[in-house]
Amino acid sequence: RLAPHNAIKQFGIVMAGSVLFFFIPVFFRKKEAVIKAKYVYAIVGIILLAITLVLGRTSFGANLSFTIAGLTFQPSEFVKILFVLFVASMLSKSSGFKEILISAIFAFAHVIILVLSTDLGAALIFFIVYLIMIYIASGKVVYLLTGFVAGAGASVVAYHLFAHIRVRVSVWLNPWADIDGKGYQITQSLFAIGTGGWFGQGLYKGQPSKTPEVIMDCIFTAVCEELGGIIGICLILICIACLLMFIAVAAELYLPFYKLIGIGLTAIYGTQVFLTIGGGIKFIPLTGVTLPLVSY
Repeated sequence: RLAPHNAIKQFGIVMAGSVLFFFIPVFFRKKEAVIKAKYVYAIVGIILLAITLVLGRTSFGANLSFTIAGLTFQPSEFVKILFVLFVASMLSKSSGFKEILISAIFAFAHVIILVLSTDLGAALIFFIVYLIMIYIASGKVVYLLTGFVAGAGASVVAYHLFAHIRVRVSVWLNPWADIDGKGYQITQSLFAIGTGGWFGQGLYKGQPSKTPEVIMDCIFTAVCEELGGIIGICLILICIACLLMFIAVAAELYLPFYKLIGIGLTAIYGTQVFLTIGGGIKFIPLTGVTLPLVSY
């Protein structure tokens, strides 16, 4: 109801994904060939992100997407999967210093292109996913700690380099200072969640259209406004249950290659859920990330 035209396209995307699902086992049947193509995943991913940086459509200060035949898509969504395949292929047989260094160079290339595109939400997802996969592959906490320290330093540098980031941080700290301007999205999101209360306004009785990008960045807000905070909490619990299920599946996989893929995709899901819901309730700055399997 929030966007009927997009809902129809969403249904088509789900159907196409369901058909593609049946070909995934065929692709992975040749495991050795899939692993040997590791550099192909990295190079194709970097090329797609670079093309988006140069030719992509700008949305809210970031080069994000292309529109082909009326369908808008973000190449970074496909590159996430390629990136997980690359890291899993690189580290599945050995997680020595050489493999980690090579993977780190390619990971840095992905992240820096996303930063230059000011697609900071995606850059953060790639960074966190890489750290988690490195930790699982090597079992060394030092890589995890080093990565977080480097990430914290990079965040400070990015804050001073990009006005886009400074705006988002200032809006997060005090959106009420510019309620009709830069703080409009987050304040409308908070108003909607507050208006919904515990039990919601009821279907069709909310005003979700007043929140910008409600079908993408702020879908959680629409749920809370019309269905209530209780249903919003239930949605969070469903996401947590999915996350735990994904972790359990990955933990049961015996081969390192498959285990790393499972952990990588789980990390993507968990990070996106945190960034979307956290941004919508002003727990963290808005990153423009969508809620997996719920947002358009």
